Formats: sequence, structure tokens, C-alpha cells
Amino acid sequence: MIALDVLLTLLREVLRALTTPFRLLAYLPSRHRWRQAARDTLDAAAHEPPLATEDALHEFFAKRRPDVGARPHLFVSAGEASGEGHAARLVRALPPGLRVTAFGGEPLAAAGADVRFHLSDHAVMGVRGVLRQLPLILRAFASYLRLLRDDPPDLVVLVDYPGLHVVMAKAARRRRVPVLHYVAPQYWAWGPWRMRRYRRAVDAVLTILPFETAFFRRFRVPATYIGHPLLDELAQHPPDPAAVAAVRATRTLVLLPGSRAAEITGNLPGMLQVAQALRAGDPALRVVLPHKNPRRTALLREQLHAHGADFVEHHEGTLAPWLHGAHLILAKSGTGSLEACLSGQPTIVVYQLRGALSTLGYHNILSVPWIAAANLIAGRAVVPEHCFHGADGWQRVTADAERLWRDDAARAEVQAGLAEVRARLGATGATGRVAQVVQRFFTGVDR
Repeated sequence: MIALDVLLTLLREVLRALTTPFRLLAYLPSRHRWRQAARDTLDAAAHEPPLATEDALHEFFAKRRPDVGARPHLFVSAGEASGEGHAARLVRALPPGLRVTAFGGEPLAAAGADVRFHLSDHAVMGVRGVLRQLPLILRAFASYLRLLRDDPPDLVVLVDYPGLHVVMAKAARRRRVPVLHYVAPQYWAWGPWRMRRYRRAVDAVLTILPFETAFFRRFRVPATYIGHPLLDELAQHPPDPAAVAAVRATRTLVLLPGSRAAEITGNLPGMLQVAQALRAGDPALRVVLPHKNPRRTALLREQLHAHGADFVEHHEGTLAPWLHGAHLILAKSGTGSLEACLSGQPTIVVYQLRGALSTLGYHNILSVPWIAAANLIAGRAVVPEHCFHGADGWQRVTADAERLWRDDAARAEVQAGLAEVRARLGATGATGRVAQVVQRFFTGVDR
């Protein structure tokens, strides 16, 4: 029975993949309507106060099983490293008495979960990654189905990783197990037609960007904003003031080309061009390439050597002192760019498109008017952003960099906008609020 269920699910997902081009063609005639709807939603989100969690998730809380025992069973799944960090912090924040089983890795096990399948150790990205890891994915799904059959949880919490997790969510709901998704998928930006399927898969979603809740509610998905976990990380590990002062002693340009290999090779060469242009007008400036992941050290140094960038300093470890002390930051769009913006220092967000398909997708599928999280949160362009294909885009980045390097009035305007972004993200404590939602689901009261 499990094998048959896995096979049928695989066939459904293959069929979905094969029909994706036709869904895209059907979407294109209405893309301008979707874009206007996205803009209207962003405008509304920037001015309307958020709903209280109890009001936003009342449908979800109503799905609590009346026969939940004295020791409720919670299942948590994380498919990659950053999601597992969120999941592990959640497990540690839960009150005693819950039995937690999980898919993940060592961090979840260390937090006290009974890890049934090491999913996050084999994170996959893109179609090729899925095909390479297909046997592992099928084994993971079969293990999950056995859990639902033999030891069904009272609640499933899936963290990020929407590809496999949406399939897992549908399997749980078919068995009447409530599903909570923590860290919403970016369907509001790419392919909003997928929201209909998502609504049928999950019972509620917890968002980490304040404007996201309006998109999900538009499609009748119960949603609430619980804060951004990045705020908790920054609060727990603030930059050393002496280290920040040391960086500020020399005007410093910080480069954040991304964390994946393809991002680094795609964005770093152009960032080095911008750095060279700034050095031509300010030879005393300092150029720093900080990075958290030691596994990327060899690639970064190889790239710096290949482009003759011996003037760039590469540093492993925390980013915070460099970001807070920078005169200007060039950041590839993503979580790193939001971390850069939260430093309060002038930031330019970039994304180098690779190939015709990604360029076509950007111009025809993207629903929202900006790619930078800071601009989406503010509902307006508070930092310059550039998404482009080809070398000409880096010339526009250079023009903005030269302006923000020298123009104090332009720098002050960006910094004021970033202060607004930080204020809209609200208070720290995202993990604690997720734990409160889980606790309220099981008991009807906060911890």
C-alpha cells in the first residue's frame, strides 16, 4: 500500500511538471492583472495593521483534535540547513510534555527531536537536483507515509522547503492531520497560480515577512506574521562595537555575492568591476568579501585570483561587524541582502540573471514590482536594486555605487528608508511566537 501511494504521488508530480509550461502559457495573458493585484496588496500591507494571531488563525485552531492525549505528538520537518536551524530553535522553545518526531539532521536531534529520516543532510535545489536525489526523496516520502499510518502525529509543522513539503502536506491532510507551514513559499512572487494547490495542502501558514500575510489571505489561506528569525539571530549575536569601529576607520566596500556556487560565479565578477571603478576615484578604500560558509572559501579565493582581485580581503566568520561598519554594501538578492539592509548601511541589491530562461521568467512571471526584501517590506524602493542579464547591468550598478559612495544626502535618504524597514519588521521573538501557536493549538492557551 505504501509503495503504491508513493508511485501514484510520483506520477502526479511528474504530470504536474509536464503541464507546467501550459500553465505558464495560460498565466501570461493575465500577468498584468496579477501584477496590479500584487502592487495593491503591497500597498495595503504597508498601511493596514496586522490581525491578531487568534483572529488570523481561528480556522486552524478549530481543527485541534478533541482526543489529543496528555502527551501530544508533533511532527517537524526541515529539508535544508537554514530551515533546520529554525526548526531546531522551535523544538527547544516548546514546553515539556510534547513528543516530537522529525525529518532533519543533527541540529534537530540535538534539540531533542526523534529524527526518523535525515532529510536536511541531502538538500536538493532545482530539477536536476531532484532527479539526482529522486531515490532518496522517494524513501523519505515512504518513511513519512509509514509514520502517518503507524504513529500519526496530532500536528505536522513543515519548515520552508515548499517543493517536497507541499506534497507531504497533502498526504497529511488526506489523513485529516492538520498542517502548519512555517516560512511561507514565495508564490506571491513567482507563479501565483500555485496558490490554489497550496490552499488545499496546508491549514495555516506562518510568514516571516509582514506583507506576505495579505497575499495568502487573498487566497483564503489562514496566515499570520510571526516576525523574522533573522532579528533573533542579530539580537543574540550583536556585532562587537570595537570591531565595527575598526571597520569604519577606513571607508569599506563590502561584497556579498551569495552563498551558492552558481551565485558566487555569477555575481562576484561584476561586483569586482564595481569595486575597481570605485577604487579609481578613491584609491584608499577597502574592499572586503566576508563569508560564513568555510566550504566556499576555496571557490571564493579561486575567483579572486582568476580576476586579479588581490586588493580584496576575504574573511570567514560572522558578517555583522563588516556590515555595520561598511560605507557601502553590494549584496546579491536574498536573505543576505536583508541582513545587509538591517545593518542600516547603504546597500545596493543585485541579481545577475543566467541564461535566456531566467531572463524570460523575470520579465514575464515575476508578479511583484521589486526583488529586494527591503523594498517589498517598505512598499517602495528604499534601496537601489538591479536584476539584469548581460554586462550592461553592472554599469548601472556602478552608477548607483558611485552616487551612494560620495553623496551624503543620498546616503541619508537610504538609511532613513532602512530604519523604516527595520521598524516594520517589528519585535524580536519569532521562534517564541511559533512555539506559542503550537502550544495554543494543543491546549487552547499560550504557554
